[in-house]
Amino acid sequence: MPQHIIEKKFGHVFHTTTPIGNPDLLALPSVQVKPLREGDEDKNGRIIVQNNQIFITPPLPGGKPAVISSVHPVVLNINRKTVTDPTEVTPTDRITWEICEKPQYQITVSEDRLKAYFTLYRAEKYAWKLASSPAAADVTVRAEPNCGLLLSTLTVDQIIAGFKKSSIMRELNIPALYAELNNPTYLPVCIAEGKAPIPGKNARLELLFAEDREYEFIRTADPADSLNHPRVPFVQEGEVIARKLPAEEGVPGIDVYGGIIPSPPPQDIQLVTKECTTLLADGGIASLRQGRPRLTGSGLNRKVFDFPQTYLVPGDMDPEAAKMMFPGDVVATNDIGNQTILEALGNVYIYGDVTHATITATGSIFVQGKVVSSQLYSGHYGARHNRLCMYSALLMEEMTSLRKASQQLANTVQSRQQTVKYGLVVMLLLESKYDHLPGLISDLQEVIAGMNPDYPIDTKQLRHMLEVFLHPGQFTDFFTDAVLSTFLKLLKDLHDAISGMQEENTRIDIASSQHSIIKSGGDLHVHKEGILHSQLFSSGNVRFVMNEAECTDSTVEAAGSISAQTVGKQSSEKSVLTAGKNITVRKICNSEVTIGEYTAKISGTDEELVFTAQSLRLRNQAQ
Repeated sequence: MPQHIIEKKFGHVFHTTTPIGNPDLLALPSVQVKPLREGDEDKNGRIIVQNNQIFITPPLPGGKPAVISSVHPVVLNINRKTVTDPTEVTPTDRITWEICEKPQYQITVSEDRLKAYFTLYRAEKYAWKLASSPAAADVTVRAEPNCGLLLSTLTVDQIIAGFKKSSIMRELNIPALYAELNNPTYLPVCIAEGKAPIPGKNARLELLFAEDREYEFIRTADPADSLNHPRVPFVQEGEVIARKLPAEEGVPGIDVYGGIIPSPPPQDIQLVTKECTTLLADGGIASLRQGRPRLTGSGLNRKVFDFPQTYLVPGDMDPEAAKMMFPGDVVATNDIGNQTILEALGNVYIYGDVTHATITATGSIFVQGKVVSSQLYSGHYGARHNRLCMYSALLMEEMTSLRKASQQLANTVQSRQQTVKYGLVVMLLLESKYDHLPGLISDLQEVIAGMNPDYPIDTKQLRHMLEVFLHPGQFTDFFTDAVLSTFLKLLKDLHDAISGMQEENTRIDIASSQHSIIKSGGDLHVHKEGILHSQLFSSGNVRFVMNEAECTDSTVEAAGSISAQTVGKQSSEKSVLTAGKNITVRKICNSEVTIGEYTAKISGTDEELVFTAQSLRLRNQAQ
């Protein structure tokens, strides 16, 4: 809290009626005045500042009054009114001046009220004097400290006395005040500190089944039974699969004023148990069937436990059936190709290669073979690239813009004292500026039509609304702003339903990749040859498992760490590795590594290296 912001000293009052021709005034040693001769053009009044006094002479006939102004710290009062702009004055005006100087120190408190700071501006306080000014028609009054007249020196007792007027007395750091006064830094010094609140713990789920999915894919006699591999999460009926740990309250803090700072309230989890699970009295969640338990709602406070269905892609699938949508886990025993789009609200297990395909999964993706000229998206990337999610998000953006444009156009027409049907406004915009919307609506219609009946989403009302907007001319009387609002809500419900299906701790596991884009909402593992001309993105860690794995002409980005084997070749384009924590490589050449704000180009080395932000900073400094 600031203290002593304004100090007012040396109030002075002068009745300035002495004419410039007074012999006593002319006798002042530093006054230099030229006598005015009859016929001189300059007949204006004059101002003289001498010995802390201000003298004014009237103008001669035909002249103008003198003009006075001031600069900090001088404040002028003319006829008991403070003036801030240049002002004309005559000997009849009553002029006073005072000094309003900057305080000797200031107390500030941090925004969170946990720290108070003392900033010293000057320890000594000197008297002030007006700077002398020769006679002139326009004078700016200035002041300067009188270094020969020390009034006082700031002491710790004076500062503490100021604190007694406030409540910042808790744990006052007196030694810090002494240190700053004896050896001034003129920087903010912390002199009081409160106690920050200790946050509580949010409610959380403790998973009790094994989640280790690091295994080689094993082709079994019954591929659908491949999910029953011992290392895949698999539970039996009656098994307790998780336990809800309740939220714990935190400890309040105390600010520098002695007030209580409440601890942030912990967040609870809304746990939804379907018919396949049950919530026990002790917070445990028991399974009512066997299979792979799925926990959805990543990043949300609403968590859902269920057991996804498993869909087996037939080996004799029609090559023209290029678009497949499943509301659960998918197992493909053969290769996936032919521009296939495979979308799963669960995990995807492929016991072959993926070529010229797009796979999205709200869970994890496991590919036993190589990935060529394809795109793989898991977890939140899988939800975002699911066509139901993509098209609904795009339509929401366009419909929001259409609604705003319709409102503006209708208001413009009404401002001209004209009437127009809102539906005609919508139809006009759909036929002009938004003539691309029917194509987007048809795309979403096509995707919804391909939904499996087992999808846990009711789209009946949305399908009806899409049909309406495909034929706006038949529904001009139906369109209102409320209808557009309803359509937007239906689109948002569909978008949120797909987004809410993303699972916790997802992963992508592949043998190798070429000319592909792979994005994992969790970890990403390459368990065989490596990658070539590919882009890998991971919200967790990226790991190249085999010692022989290579990363060539590719981009790898991880929010966590990257563990690679051989990166780059001298004769090829450079590879780029970007990580949030660290990068480990066994061999690297012709590549670039980035951690945080630090980047280094590596020409070549055969030794194992570990890069961190600090090592990159030191490396750049040395170069």
